[in-house]
Amino acid sequence: MSAQRATDTVMPTAEDTVSHNPMRPPADSPRTAGQAFKVFLSHPSPLIIVLALIVLGTLRWQAGSLGWRDAAIALGLLALFPINEWMIHVFILHYRPRRILGVTVDFYLPKTHRRHHADPWNLEWVFVPRHVHALVLGALALVCFFAGNWRPEVLTASFAYLLLGLHYEWVHYLTHITWCPPLAYYERRVLEHRWHHFRNENYWWGVSMGLGDRLFRTAPNAKDTARSGTNRDLGLKR
Repeated sequence: MSAQRATDTVMPTAEDTVSHNPMRPPADSPRTAGQAFKVFLSHPSPLIIVLALIVLGTLRWQAGSLGWRDAAIALGLLALFPINEWMIHVFILHYRPRRILGVTVDFYLPKTHRRHHADPWNLEWVFVPRHVHALVLGALALVCFFAGNWRPEVLTASFAYLLLGLHYEWVHYLTHITWCPPLAYYERRVLEHRWHHFRNENYWWGVSMGLGDRLFRTAPNAKDTARSGTNRDLGLKR
């Protein structure tokens, strides 16, 4: 009797949960705000960005007071970021290997993104790889070093861009866990990105923002959009 009762209370495995409903996160996914923040901050990418923001914020504070130029730069980046993430998603993350002179040309970042589509609930493939941070932070450091009189404004731009990048990481992470803040904006972002993963990977390219999809008309009504059948392999053999 006790053995039967124990069997009845066994939790379903992650594989069972996903096979029952692919859009539902596995049973071990963070379910509370506390769990969500703990897991988020256990990954290197958010920590790297936070540390970079602290350094940039300190340097900007030492460079003098903020002015209208800083506000204009921040607002400009906020307006451009949806297009930026849309283009990166379309042209870099979904880059398809090409044969050039008999050689297959492919890159690490789209390879990892294909793994992300193949295993969307695996948080290992959700965050920006460390080598991308090395390239971006190295480039920002060089620009700041050679900025001359424009150094305060360059620091402001770097800080604003990385802050938007941290928000991108947060929203993307929310898409791939159970818990979501009870705010309509985040609920919508999570839903659209799950459509990208589980309905049709050719639409809903925006992650942290949806404006790019509205501008380029890649946010159709989900009910009117056929399932692609290639969400996991992106039409390529893994």
